[in-house]
Amino acid sequence: MTNITQLQTFIDVARLNSFAEAAAHLNIPRSTVTARVQALEERLGVQLLHRTTRRVSLTLEGERFLQQCEPALEALLQAESDLLEKDELSGNIRLSVPTDYPVETLETLLSSFSELHPKVSFYVDMSDNPVDLVADHFDLAIRARHPGEKTLITQRYTYDPVGLFSRKPHELITEDNISSFTLRDPGGFLAEFSTRKSASHTIETKNFRLTKQLALSMDCIAVLPISLCEQEVGQSRLHLLKTTLQIPQVPLYIVTPARKHRPKRTRAFIQHIVNSAKARR
Repeated sequence: MTNITQLQTFIDVARLNSFAEAAAHLNIPRSTVTARVQALEERLGVQLLHRTTRRVSLTLEGERFLQQCEPALEALLQAESDLLEKDELSGNIRLSVPTDYPVETLETLLSSFSELHPKVSFYVDMSDNPVDLVADHFDLAIRARHPGEKTLITQRYTYDPVGLFSRKPHELITEDNISSFTLRDPGGFLAEFSTRKSASHTIETKNFRLTKQLALSMDCIAVLPISLCEQEVGQSRLHLLKTTLQIPQVPLYIVTPARKHRPKRTRAFIQHIVNSAKARR
């Protein structure tokens, strides 16, 4: 029977295309990674990987073996995790979210889950920089509009409505009168409408949060996700304007690494996100 540790090491090398990165991921010496893969190849009697000084790639036999053994190993790890976590969920969840994600919504998600499962901890990275979920060891990410690479597993769990906001109340906004306002549209939701440039408004940005701050301090209309402005609307610092314009909604996705073992705590948190989104509708 092939050693499961050798299988897992081979899969990491194949997915990361690097012995060095696999060693870092597994927190073992590179020589150990090499020895495990060589032992697996010797047992199978085939070469699984092409090795050069610059890159690592799968042979035809390696590709076929990866497709067959990876799902089986994932199922085994999943079954083991379910048994180990059968009583109370515990451990750490690494979560990546964009900077524009409403912090109030995020705090509610984390706090409500922690109340249900107090032994689960979180590491949250809020950044707009590209994140490699596998190499950076993230369990999942929340993404808007563009979920990421095709190799990732994406699950659309809700839509975030978008509205028009201003620090001053205005009557109905239509196609006929929108051109009379300075329109700040960082997401390009209303790209077909020309914006009126003002010499005093020289700040351009695609960041939702900065656009919200500009709308709080300048006379303009900002096109923003409604969830991002709930607090300011409740405090009457911003007004949600009535409009006849059709504004696209923002799809929100849960993203996980392809074929990555999901502990029960991660699956439970994903379901918690989905249930919380349904409750907010």
